[in-house]
Amino acid sequence: MSAGSSLEMQSIGSSTNLSIGGSLGFAFSQDLGNGITVTMSGLSFGNDIEVADNIATAATATAYNAGGTTTTVAAPFLNSASNHAILNVQAAFTSNTFVTNETIDADAFEQISFATANGTLTYGADVEVDYADLGVGDVLASALTDTGLGTSSSALSLGNIDGNGIQYATSFGGSSLTIGYLLDNGTGADLFDTSGSGNNNTMAIKTAIPVGPLSATVGYTSDNTTNATNNTFGISTSMAAGNGTLSVAYVSSDNATADTTQASAKYATTVGTAALAVGYSSTDSTGSTNTNLLTATISQSVGTGASVFAEFVNKDGVASGETSAVLLGSSFAF
Repeated sequence: MSAGSSLEMQSIGSSTNLSIGGSLGFAFSQDLGNGITVTMSGLSFGNDIEVADNIATAATATAYNAGGTTTTVAAPFLNSASNHAILNVQAAFTSNTFVTNETIDADAFEQISFATANGTLTYGADVEVDYADLGVGDVLASALTDTGLGTSSSALSLGNIDGNGIQYATSFGGSSLTIGYLLDNGTGADLFDTSGSGNNNTMAIKTAIPVGPLSATVGYTSDNTTNATNNTFGISTSMAAGNGTLSVAYVSSDNATADTTQASAKYATTVGTAALAVGYSSTDSTGSTNTNLLTATISQSVGTGASVFAEFVNKDGVASGETSAVLLGSSFAF
């Protein structure tokens, strides 16, 4: 079981946004006594920290009552990120009123893993095979920090990398190998027939190998969906530099309308007892202006499981909107 909570304040343009979020999760595992350990994904509950105030200013959703009737729900009872609400608060426990898209993880119990000395095999309805997503330029830890920034002129697309599939991870010597295959990359839902005519597949492979003083990772994904980002290749490496670690990466994706490349770098170190990281990336899509991203974060422990942190982001190459933001926050693990 794990739990955590965060309190954050973002300054962007002329606005100041406050947000508080938390999470509670459960996972389960069992050693079978024959060299195999089975792990099952469990329930998780969360409150989206990136949604300022976690309250919508508009829109509606449909709530379902215990008797089968429906009710239209408007702000402020509607969460703008997940469209969930509880009606009739005083009688909530007797009327059993819920709404679709609740904050309970819809993928609970949808993954199972079998681990042996030779590797781990995972099957699930929500397997992620974003192995080529190796960019290192974004060092932000909070999703709230860059919320509200202008849309990038050039953006990296990874294709369909989430769905019903299998994954196998193993290691040998100082190297590791991960292979993934999505039987259907269009949904996270469980499927009785993964060979349906409308299903699209994604294949992915990733390996990490030591190269002298460097540690290099190479990833590749191939998505057979028509007009999608069909192939993505990524490579990253890191090495000790000064009192910290320097990492660089290059990612390339091809698309039916625009090919994209992204080069990025990151430097992470410590200043006293505080952790500091600075990252930079430049993304170039065919026919679009380059988008450059500069991020920085510093975090200081203030006790067991507690820390305070500050983050900064600046983005150029946006069509319109804000280009920079600052965030102050604190987090607690229980």
